[in-house]
Amino acid sequence: MLMAALLMAACATLTPEQKAAREAAAKAYLKKALVSQKYKINLTSIRPMRGVERTLAGPWIRVDSTTVECEMPYAGLDDIPHPKTRSEVRMESRLEFKSPMSDYVTTIHPGDEDAIVTFNAEDHGFKCKFTIVIGNTGEAKIHYEPEGRDFIDYEGYVVIQK
Repeated sequence: MLMAALLMAACATLTPEQKAAREAAAKAYLKKALVSQKYKINLTSIRPMRGVERTLAGPWIRVDSTTVECEMPYAGLDDIPHPKTRSEVRMESRLEFKSPMSDYVTTIHPGDEDAIVTFNAEDHGFKCKFTIVIGNTGEAKIHYEPEGRDFIDYEGYVVIQK
């Protein structure tokens, strides 16, 4: 049985040319999605400015032409503390908003492995900046920087939206 599994695995392996062609097609498809501004990033970890890194399951960011929508945790502090109710504290531990984007810029250097996407948005009246570095395999590093609050870094992977 083990031998049959090994034979099937050997037959299923790709030649280096096939592998290179498949990787090139995946890179082109990913770059097309970044330029067309239609993709979703499923988040796998969070690294707050103050605190420890944690693993995530379920949070996401979606970019769709002119808007950004997200549901993700936030573990930062305001630069200027002010009294808050329990519901305000609970609401501030999550980023859930849909906002128009501005200043969307995709930088893809020929031959470079990474694409860099930057844009601005508004989270319930707070201006924020996103910087997303996306590797050619679809892994993403997101730097979320809200005005007057702690920044947060996230990691995840890109899912192409149709």
